Formats: sequence, structure tokens, C-alpha cells
Amino acid sequence: MNDDLGPIEDAPPGMAVSVMPRGESGGAHGQGVLEANRGFSVYVTTSERAWRPGDEVVLACGAMGRRVAALARFRDYGEGRAIFFRQSPWRPFNRRLLERYRVQLSATLGDGDRAVPVTVTDISMGGAAVLVAATPDTARTLLRVTTPTGEAVLPVAVAGGHAEASGTVLHLRFEDVTPEAALVIETLVGSLAAGLAADAA
Repeated sequence: MNDDLGPIEDAPPGMAVSVMPRGESGGAHGQGVLEANRGFSVYVTTSERAWRPGDEVVLACGAMGRRVAALARFRDYGEGRAIFFRQSPWRPFNRRLLERYRVQLSATLGDGDRAVPVTVTDISMGGAAVLVAATPDTARTLLRVTTPTGEAVLPVAVAGGHAEASGTVLHLRFEDVTPEAALVIETLVGSLAAGLAADAA
């Protein structure tokens, strides 16, 4: 997905759809046919039942070279179709946005007076790793991160972690990300991907 090309108003029904897990959010790959877009709801005809409510995914459809994609969250399955809640506009598809990128960003973890400073050490569209002094006492909390293009407040779930000499690294999964916050993270990840591509050229 590429902001330089701008958002696409819609993706027409009848297109083949690939459903891909986003970052560390879990879920599974799947296939189907785009049945309808109704507001932020996307209906995909499929016999697969590969997702659980809340799984964060990327919906991609269209011919190679002209594929479009949107960030989405699986909501329900019924009558031969999967229902997703779309969290971003349809945009040209960029596979690099699913990859994880190393960063050093100051952020806070927690809500209100309980927020503590952390360092984001890598990030993708589906989650982030953060270096913390102490493990939080809750499995779900908020990550507030400031990027060059804006601030994002992201509901997160702790998906795992490991100890390092400098502290504890927690692996966070983004949950119920608003379209506005998703745009901030998408812009950040896109700039990181572009920077790596330039370095490799």
C-alpha cells in the first residue's frame, strides 16, 4: 500500500481476494472472492474458516502489478462468507509493509498515570517489539508512539517476550487500531521500507 498513489475509493465485487496475517497478529492465509463492500464492512465469499474474531489481516485483490489492499480485522463468518472490518482505505499493494523493521523510537506503554517510558526496537503493521524496564501487570494495554508524521495510540496485547542485558523485550500485537492510527504506522513503515530500498540500490 502506497500513500503516494493516494487512496482508492473502492474495490469492485467479484475480484479474487487473498487474506494474509498482519505482522505478529496470528491468523492464517486464505482465499476467497470479494462479495461486497458496505461502509467499513468487507464480505468475502469463502469456504475457509481460518480466522478468529479480532485477527488482524491484510485483504489483497486484483491482478499482479495492479493489486490493491486494505488493512482489516476479522469479525465473523456465516452463510459461506467471512466478514471483515476494514481499517484503512484500499491502496496499491506493497508487500514490504508486512515486514518488520528495526527502529529506535521513544514511546510510552500503559494508560494515564500508569504509563511508563519504553523504546520501540522494531515495528510492522501488525505489532512492535519494545524494550521495557519491567513487565506490565496486564496482558492488554496502550502503546503511545510519536513518529515524524504524527502520534498513534495503539491498543496492544502482549504476545510474548524475552530477557536481554538491557532489560525485557516485549512483543506486542496491535488490536482494534483506528484508521487514523493505522495511517500513521503505515506511513512510518512505508518510509522505513523506502529507506532500506534506497540503501540497497
